[in-house]
Amino acid sequence: MTLLGEIQILLERTYGPTGVNFEDFLLSQRRCRALSEMAGPSAAQISDLGRVFLRIVEGKLRLGIHYDSSVVEALEKNNPACGLNDENILPFMVFLEELDHAVHATLRFREGVRNIHSESFVRDLELQAKIDTYLILQKYCAFFNEPQRLTDADRRWLRACVFDRERLAFEEPLLAERYRETNRLARRYVRHLDLLSRARRTTEIRRFRKFSYGQKRDRVAVVCAR
Repeated sequence: MTLLGEIQILLERTYGPTGVNFEDFLLSQRRCRALSEMAGPSAAQISDLGRVFLRIVEGKLRLGIHYDSSVVEALEKNNPACGLNDENILPFMVFLEELDHAVHATLRFREGVRNIHSESFVRDLELQAKIDTYLILQKYCAFFNEPQRLTDADRRWLRACVFDRERLAFEEPLLAERYRETNRLARRYVRHLDLLSRARRTTEIRRFRKFSYGQKRDRVAVVCAR
């Protein structure tokens, strides 16, 4: 099974089936450039290491995922399934976040959400991706430990990689605020998740996913105030 297929199954077991195979929606570099130009000037400020493109045509969701060749090559040479390290964790994060965007956008669309270009929708995808990326990295990191448990040092390293390396120097204030807020909320929320048992954590994140973005902000404020 491919890495993409493995992660898709993991996400769908947690949140629900999408009914599609995302390997069928991978885009070439040429198609990515064309879609990026259509997306407008703000798209040029976002990292081109990975992109997800969304639009609704005749009532159907059209979706495409692109990974830069450097990301693919890095993961092929240094497979995360063989262990996480300083060389492969950042490419793996790009890989996880874009696929996570695709999964959650599809689930939202299947649930009747159509405002896929609204700021709240985009922030919702960013927040979910940060949370899920951190949790998936935990699984990969713990797998090679004895007895497959995370250490405090592991958690510090993962938090530093996921939350401290976020680039927030955008020319457009809206982009800077979007990533700043979602990064802050996700950082606070995963600290709460780290205190829960596995069963309670699964129940919590499944419930959390169904909230609107505003409700998610409120949920983070509540659980992190305890």
